[in-house]
Amino acid sequence: MRQLTLAIPLLAVIGSLGCSDSGTVAAASGETLYLEPHSDGNTFACASCHALEEPAPDGIRRPGHPIGNATNRPSFKNGQLSALLDAVNSCRVEWMAAPAFNEADARWLALSEYLSDAAGSSPAPPLSYQIVSPPTELGGGDPMAGQDLFNTSCVVCHGVDASGTERALALRGSLLDAETIGRRVRTSGASNSSVYEGLTGGRMPFWAEDRLSDDELVDLVAFILGNDGGTGGTGGGGGNGGLRPCDATHSKIGQVAELQTFAHQVSGTAVIVDDCTVRVDDFIYDGTGIDVRFYGGLAGDYASGFSMSEEDLRRSGGYDGSEPVYAQLPENRTFDDLDGISVWCVPVAASFGDGLFTNP
Repeated sequence: MRQLTLAIPLLAVIGSLGCSDSGTVAAASGETLYLEPHSDGNTFACASCHALEEPAPDGIRRPGHPIGNATNRPSFKNGQLSALLDAVNSCRVEWMAAPAFNEADARWLALSEYLSDAAGSSPAPPLSYQIVSPPTELGGGDPMAGQDLFNTSCVVCHGVDASGTERALALRGSLLDAETIGRRVRTSGASNSSVYEGLTGGRMPFWAEDRLSDDELVDLVAFILGNDGGTGGTGGGGGNGGLRPCDATHSKIGQVAELQTFAHQVSGTAVIVDDCTVRVDDFIYDGTGIDVRFYGGLAGDYASGFSMSEEDLRRSGGYDGSEPVYAQLPENRTFDDLDGISVWCVPVAASFGDGLFTNP
């Protein structure tokens, strides 16, 4: 694959998305709240998915429509929402893994004022979009065209030539297939979304029909499948070295959680073996992502949960189920603090696979 030399403005924009905390509620400006991740969310920013206008100054096409005139639109999300605050909260909750703003939140007021200044006074029409399935045939694309397209669209999150960033993993063709790529591009997003129908899970934003054509998707697939970029991490995990000894008195010892697969081929059987340790048998995981750890949580809420891994689980070659992998509670926690376990991508607050503990 050829290397692409990017203009300095593009690198500056990518660098600004996710490098700093957006500060206190009182101090965060509207521009900061547009450009940078919110302090109570993941590594996505409004600007990760939405330019203010198109063509965007950095030349990047993003999955979401421009929002420079959003405050002047009569409705949002295909007419399902009438208030901009509700549309913003849809993004914060479903994509940015943050709680909803209330109407008096200083951050919402600052962001709204910033967008109002950008919009001016001219009325704007409502936008419509269509979520579609990928084409049945995804072969035969042009990898060079796909590379050019990738580096002017997907680059914001996945990095130049799919090398990865803190927002999304590196993409390596040998670990992917055309069907998975097509599905992620077209229908990624919360499967229980209240405003988007037909999504199939994940934190990555989908690309609607008017934002990316099928022909362009086929070219992207050709590039990604031929890409030999990094695996996205070389972390540890596996084995039983470094485990601290614990008593075996807790009533949950022996409970089992079957990991449900959401992403990255994750599967396995987690068993509570003593007062602080979980053993995961038959653990399958492709080893990629962005800072991936075992997390404990209650009622499936791992965003409010806690890490059970001292080391990043990512590693070259992944896990093939041939060795047990262990997770341990922090010393200030007990098994009363969790009823489930997740293979959790920390920066984007996404579960690659999780399960609830039950008696066998």
